[in-house]
Amino acid sequence: MIPPNTRPHDTHADDEATVSSFPHCMIDAWNRGSGADFAAAFSEDADFVAFEGTHLKGRERIAAFHQQLFETALQGTRLVGCSVEFVRFLAPDVAVMHATVGVAMPGREEASPSRDSMQLFVARKRQGEWRLDAVLNARRLTLGRQAFLDELDALSDPARRQVGVLVATLHERERSGSRRA
Repeated sequence: MIPPNTRPHDTHADDEATVSSFPHCMIDAWNRGSGADFAAAFSEDADFVAFEGTHLKGRERIAAFHQQLFETALQGTRLVGCSVEFVRFLAPDVAVMHATVGVAMPGREEASPSRDSMQLFVARKRQGEWRLDAVLNARRLTLGRQAFLDELDALSDPARRQVGVLVATLHERERSGSRRA
């Protein structure tokens, strides 16, 4: 066994550690509400596909899009439970990575299962520096949840509205009950 301080420099391990750090940096930026920091790891002409299909081109657009969300619809949300599932090098300067993460809504400690996400990253090393060239962010759905959504989609518009009213009523009952307890 070679002592740690005399081992040859392992570039591959360093590259894997760098690529694996990207989701964690993005999570830190999200949790601070910084669109600029969220997009910092992207190349200037990167592509980002959001969970609902929005395609963003370029670091500036990715930053602006996320900053707007952090100040409105995603304000107070936190990303939690990041797991890098794999990093695979397609070439010494190109890597693909798969990661998963959950979203905790404002005032909640636990992630909301309906917001579990997975990402596919493409990173490229240029002039000695790793950058993200593409990220696809997608929701993770169980087959049961997808079947429920398919059934919901098959309902008429009035029936879907009625389901929405029922869900809101049940949610309010649960909140009222937890306030009394």
